Amino acid sequence: MKVEVRPSLLTGRIEAPGSKSDAQRMIACALLAKGVTTIHRFPDNDDCEAALQIVQDLGAIVTRKGSTVEIKGGFPHAFAAGIRNAKDEVQCGESGLASRMFASIASLSETPVTITGKGSLMKRPFHDLIGALEQSGVSVDSNQGCLPMRVRGPFKGGNIQLDASLSSQFLTGLLIALARASEPSVVEVSHLNSRPYIDLTLEVLTRFGVEVVNDSYQRFHIIPKAWKGTELTVPGDWSSAAFLLVAGALTAEEGLVVGNLNLDSAQADKAVLDALERAGVRFEKQTNAIKVWQSDVHAFEFDATHCPDLFPPLAVLAAFADGVSCITGVSRLVHKESNRAKALQQEFAKAGVRIVLRDEDMKIYPAAIRSAQLHSHNDHRMAMASALLGLAGAPVDIQSAEAVSKSFPEFYTLMQSVGARIKVR
Repeated sequence: MKVEVRPSLLTGRIEAPGSKSDAQRMIACALLAKGVTTIHRFPDNDDCEAALQIVQDLGAIVTRKGSTVEIKGGFPHAFAAGIRNAKDEVQCGESGLASRMFASIASLSETPVTITGKGSLMKRPFHDLIGALEQSGVSVDSNQGCLPMRVRGPFKGGNIQLDASLSSQFLTGLLIALARASEPSVVEVSHLNSRPYIDLTLEVLTRFGVEVVNDSYQRFHIIPKAWKGTELTVPGDWSSAAFLLVAGALTAEEGLVVGNLNLDSAQADKAVLDALERAGVRFEKQTNAIKVWQSDVHAFEFDATHCPDLFPPLAVLAAFADGVSCITGVSRLVHKESNRAKALQQEFAKAGVRIVLRDEDMKIYPAAIRSAQLHSHNDHRMAMASALLGLAGAPVDIQSAEAVSKSFPEFYTLMQSVGARIKVR
C-alpha cells in the first residue's frame, strides 16, 4: 500500500488506540486463569489478534462481542498441573512480545510446542531466554537461538538467572509463567532495560491477584498460586499517542487534544511528555487527555534507553528543532521490526534530515524537509514517523505504508479526521 501525505494543519480531538502492551499481557494472564476473563475496549491490531490466536491454540476459548473479548482460561482446575490441549505449533506473526511471553508460558505444557513467527521476528535472538528456561529443566530446540523454537516442559520454577539486556520481554514471560509453575521461584536479573514495562507486567498480574516481590529489579520472588478470571479495560496506548502528540506539536495552531490516556499509567512511553517539555512544546494535561499546540521546538536531549519506541516520533520532533538534538539508547533499536536506527538514518536522509549514529547516541540535525519517497521498512513506527514528516514538512510518499496495522491500523483514517491531507492508494 502507498500513502501520500501533504503538509496539514491539525485541530480537534483524536482518541489514542488501546495499548497492545497491556492487552497482550491481559490475554496471557487470562489463558492461565480459572474461569472467564472479560477485556473491554480491546484494540484492533495485528499483534493483539496474534495473541488471541495463540491462547486459543494453547487451550483457551475466546469469544468476541464488538470491542469486548471474553477468554475462558485453558489452565486446568488442578493447581499447577500444566497447560493441556495445546497445539503442536503457535504462530506469533511479527509480535516480539507475544513470542517472548508465550515461549515461557508454553513451557508449562508437558507436550512439545513450537513457537514460530513471520518476517523480521524470525531473526530476533532468543539465546538469553533459552538459557533461563533450560535452568528449570525445560527442553528447548531452536534455529541457532532464533525461531522456530520448540519447548517442552514442565516448567517447574526454581532459581533462574536471566540476562535481560536484549529485552525486558523475556522477563515478562518468565514472571507470568512462573506465577503458575509448580515451585516457588527466584529470578535473578542482570542488565535490565525498559523497567517501566516490567512495572506494567507486575501491574497486570496484580489485577489477577498475583503478587511478585520486586527486589530493586535485580531479584524477583514468585510464589505460584491459582488465579481466577477477572474484568479488565484496556487503557490507551502512550506509544501510539506519542506520534499524535508530536503531530500536534508541529501542526496544531489551535491545539490538538489526544484522549483515552491514563495520566497515571505505568507505560514507558508516557515519558514522551518529558521529552515534549524538554523541547519547549506547549501542552496541558486534561482529564484522561493531553492538549498540545504547535510550538517553536528547541533542541533537546533525551534518554530513551527504557522507552526505545519513542525514537521515531522524537526523531521527527528533532528534525524541526532550532538546533541539534540527541537521543540516547541506540542499541535498543537493533532488534525491532527493522534495525530502526539505520532505518531512521536512511529514510530521513531522503527528506534532507541528517542523522549521525555514534555509540549509544543518535544526533538529529534539523533541516528544511524536502519532498521524498520513503519506505516503512515494514515497520509500523517507521511508517507513522514518515507520515509526520509529510504533515509538518513537505509532501512525502510512503511505500509499504500498511505496516501500521501491526499496532495502529486506523492511524491514517484518524489523522484525516483532524485535518491531515492523506491519500491512501
